[in-house]
Amino acid sequence: MVITAYNSNIANNVEIAKTAIVEDGVEIGEGTTISDYVIIRSGVKIGKNCQIFPHAVIGEEPQDRTYTAEESYVEIGENNIIREFVTIHKAVGDQAKTIIGDNNFLMVGVHIAHNCIVGNNNTLANYTNLAGYVEVSKHVTIGGSANIHQHCRIGDYAMVAGLCGANHDLLPYMMYIGVPATAISTNRYALKKAGMDQLTRSQLMNAFKIIYNKSQSVPRIMERLETELQQTEEIKNLIKFMKESKRGFSMGKLES
Repeated sequence: MVITAYNSNIANNVEIAKTAIVEDGVEIGEGTTISDYVIIRSGVKIGKNCQIFPHAVIGEEPQDRTYTAEESYVEIGENNIIREFVTIHKAVGDQAKTIIGDNNFLMVGVHIAHNCIVGNNNTLANYTNLAGYVEVSKHVTIGGSANIHQHCRIGDYAMVAGLCGANHDLLPYMMYIGVPATAISTNRYALKKAGMDQLTRSQLMNAFKIIYNKSQSVPRIMERLETELQQTEEIKNLIKFMKESKRGFSMGKLES
C-alpha cells in the first residue's frame, strides 16, 4: 500500500502497511517503508529511505517514573534499518528528544530508551538494550543481548561483544567483552576496514597499553597520552572523550 496523502507530514511515496498504526503528528520522509503491525506514536520524525519491519514500536511513552506526559519526541535520520520488535521510546523532559542518526542497523528486539542519542553508521545486534540517556557515537558495533547502563557513552569505532554489561563509558576504538565490560584490545579489524593507516592504528594500540597499565593513576594516563603519542585526530578524539567522561571509563583489562 503506497500512501499518497496520509497526512501533511508524510511524503507521497512512503509505503505504510494496512495493519500499521501511524498517529497524527508523525513526519515520515520519502522512500521509507512501514511494515505490518508497526506502531508509530505522535511526535516521531523519521527521515528518508528507512525500513521499519513488523511489530516495531516507535515513540511510546518512556519507562521512567519522572515522566508526566510532557511533550517530547523521537527523531530518526535517514537510511536506517529497524527490524522486528525494536522499541524506541520518546524522551523525558519537555521538548526533549530521543535521537537516532543515519545509516544505523537495529536488529530484532533492540531497545532504545528515553533520551538516548545514537549517532551514524552503528550496528546494534539482537536484543541490545540501551538504558536512558545512553550515547552511542559512530561506527560502533554492539553484540547481541548486551546491556548498557544509563548515562553511559560509547565512543567511535568501539566494539562491544554480545552479552556484555557496561556501567561505565566505553572508550573509542577499543574492544570490550564480559560483565562488567572489560577491554581486550583495540578494535583492529574495524580500524583497518575504515581505512586508518598503520601509524594511526599503532598509535591507538600504544594508547591502549598506556590506559590499561594498572600501576598508573588516571591523571598520569592522561599526561602520557598527551606527551608520548603523536597527536593524530584519533588520539585527540580519544583524549577528549576521556576528559568529558562523567561516569568514568572502564579500566578493566582482560589478563592473558
